[in-house]
Amino acid sequence: MAGPRELVGARFQRDVLWNVASLVVLGASGIALNVLIGRCYDEATLGVFNQVLAAYIFFSQLAVGGVNLSALKSIAEKPDDRERTTGIVVGSLVLALALAGLATAAYLLAREPIARWLESPGVAVGIAASAPGLFFFALNKVLMSVVNGLRRMRAFAVYTGLRYLLILAGLLVWVGNDPARAKGDGLAFVFTFAEGILFLVLLVEVGAQIRLPVRGDWKDWVPAHLLYGAKSIASGVLLELNAKVDVWMIGLFMADRDVGIYALAGMVAEGAFQLLVVLQNNCNPILAKQIAEGRWDELRATVRKGRRWTYLGMAGVAAVAIALYPSVVRVLTDKPGFAASWAPFALLMLGILCASGYVPFGQILLMGGRPGWHSVFMGATVACNVVGNWILIPRFGLVGAAAATAFSVLASVFILKALVRARLGVRI
Repeated sequence: MAGPRELVGARFQRDVLWNVASLVVLGASGIALNVLIGRCYDEATLGVFNQVLAAYIFFSQLAVGGVNLSALKSIAEKPDDRERTTGIVVGSLVLALALAGLATAAYLLAREPIARWLESPGVAVGIAASAPGLFFFALNKVLMSVVNGLRRMRAFAVYTGLRYLLILAGLLVWVGNDPARAKGDGLAFVFTFAEGILFLVLLVEVGAQIRLPVRGDWKDWVPAHLLYGAKSIASGVLLELNAKVDVWMIGLFMADRDVGIYALAGMVAEGAFQLLVVLQNNCNPILAKQIAEGRWDELRATVRKGRRWTYLGMAGVAAVAIALYPSVVRVLTDKPGFAASWAPFALLMLGILCASGYVPFGQILLMGGRPGWHSVFMGATVACNVVGNWILIPRFGLVGAAAATAFSVLASVFILKALVRARLGVRI
């Protein structure tokens, strides 16, 4: 059958390898980012940066409003129809411009309340520095989804890697202009630097994929994107919230220093999780097309094959990562406090391993035109995470946060299986 063959075909393997290479760039840049902040400043500054990042990611989902997911799904259904693609792209960008402007204004207005809630004045400074980056991030998210929907996965890999290289370059620019190391609270400027430059690059990329002149039917796509986005925006917000629930709640119950220590474990675990996101990005266009054409047997076969190989691969990744983590931390930083991040890291990796076979297909409800039910899926997952962190952090500290997060990742598998069977009629 064509479906499972696509997962082992030359194009899919090539696309995955390109995106894994991009992930290496992401990981190296992320590690370098956190290490440089830790070395040039201190644990508290790293903690402030990660709390700003949590707010930035949360508001970024409001800014894009699920429009990116509508563009990806719609383009992936008929990627060879350039006139249709042009209407989808223009309609999504018009809507994204409005949403990004509103969300950026809300982000700026929320900076002081968020800083007071976290009892960290530096967070307000960081939010202000990153606000222009939030605006461009939303537009870039839509443009990247267009590239993804067209299955231009090598280009997708290049632009993903470029984003993180630009973030690192932004940090070097900031540090170079702060010799006294007195402006650490404004480090989130790196997002403004990176997203502004990436926007110009993506405009050229996507501009080459559309057909000019633009026809008036793009207006028909605006309400379609708005409806889909309205149903899926909660899932996007909840996805990013779920990724940072532990960081936010550690910030609520513990000190900035503890957030900084945990952030290192979370950053490395997130790097491992991104291997699964690479597969998800490559699988999404395939799933969307199979569902649109009603090829259910191929869909089931695709999921079975992908699940089996993913579990095998992640078992090796998790074992190596847990074993090497303490040595890597000693190499990366000379501050002994970060050694306490090993136990949280091990728990996070175990949670990722247990769910790994299903993560590549975690957006199947979105690709199947069920954005509202995907939001239900994410809501249930976040609820597990919040309740677990609320119970375990006061009792077990950083280990409790990691255990709660790992449990929520595992619980998401069973929630996804139940909803896909109920709403799409498919066992996965």
